[in-house]
Amino acid sequence: YIRLERPQFSIMGFLAACAGMMAAYKGVPDIGSLLGVSFLFYVIQNVAAPTNDYFDREIDKYARPDAPIPSGDLSPEEAKKDVILHYIFVPLLIIIIANTLPVETIPLMIVAFFGLALTAIYSVPPIRMRKRGILKNITVGIALPTAFLGGWVAIRGWSVSTEFLVLVSVYFFFQISETLLADIHDMIGEKRVGCRTLPVRIGIKNSFNVSSFMGILSALIIPVPIIMGWFNRYYTVLGLFIMFWIIFLLLKYRINFHPEKGREYHEKLIIGAPLYTIAT
Repeated sequence: YIRLERPQFSIMGFLAACAGMMAAYKGVPDIGSLLGVSFLFYVIQNVAAPTNDYFDREIDKYARPDAPIPSGDLSPEEAKKDVILHYIFVPLLIIIIANTLPVETIPLMIVAFFGLALTAIYSVPPIRMRKRGILKNITVGIALPTAFLGGWVAIRGWSVSTEFLVLVSVYFFFQISETLLADIHDMIGEKRVGCRTLPVRIGIKNSFNVSSFMGILSALIIPVPIIMGWFNRYYTVLGLFIMFWIIFLLLKYRINFHPEKGREYHEKLIIGAPLYTIAT
C-alpha cells in the first residue's frame, strides 16, 4: 500500500501548502494551522497516486510492470477499495480542518475540494485528462500550484499578489516539463492501450522540445523574486542552483537523447520541485 500511495510525492503537497502559507504570512504563521493545512494537502496529493494506478493498470503492464497492481503485489479490487476509502475520508478531513483551525475557512475549502477534484479529473473516466495530450500535463502542472494556493488563501483569503503568480508559474511550467519526460519513456505502453498523451500525438522529439521550453521557461522565472527583492539570500543560493540544475539536465538529455532515458531524467529533474519549495 505504501508503494501504491507513493508518499514521497505527497510530501510535495505538504511542502507547497506550507510554502504558500509562509509566503502569504511573510513569516511563520500559527504552527497548528501551518501543520494542519499542510497535512491536508499531503492527504489530497496522496489520493492521486492510488487513483491513477488503479485506472492505469493496463498501461502499467508495459510502462511500469513493477508497480503494485501489474506486479501482483496488490489486486485491482484491493486498490479499488483503497481509492474509495480515500474519497470518503478526505472530504470529511477538509471540512474538519477548514472549520477547526483559525484560517480563512471558505477559500480553503474551495481550493481543497478543487485539489481533490483534480485527482479524479486526471484519472477517472469519462473525463480522464490522463489520455488527452497536453491537457494531461497541464492538469498535473496545476496540482502543486493548487496546494500552494491552498496555503496562501488559508492566510490571505482571495487576495492574490504578483509575488504569488510568479511563484506558482515556476511550479506550473516545471511540472509540465518533468511529466513530459516521463511520458516520453511511457509512450509505447500508452500507445498500446489508446492513451493519446502528447508524445503519442506529436512524436517524441517534438514532445521533448515542448518539455525543454517549459523547463527552461520555469528556470528563467526563478531569478525574478531575487531581482524584485522578495526573498533572502537563501532563496538566492538555492534558487540559482535549481535554475542551473534544470537547464543542465535538459541540455544533457538533449545531447544523450533516448526515449528509454526519459523516466531517468524525469526522476533527476523532479528533485528541483522540493528544493524550490524549500527555497520559497
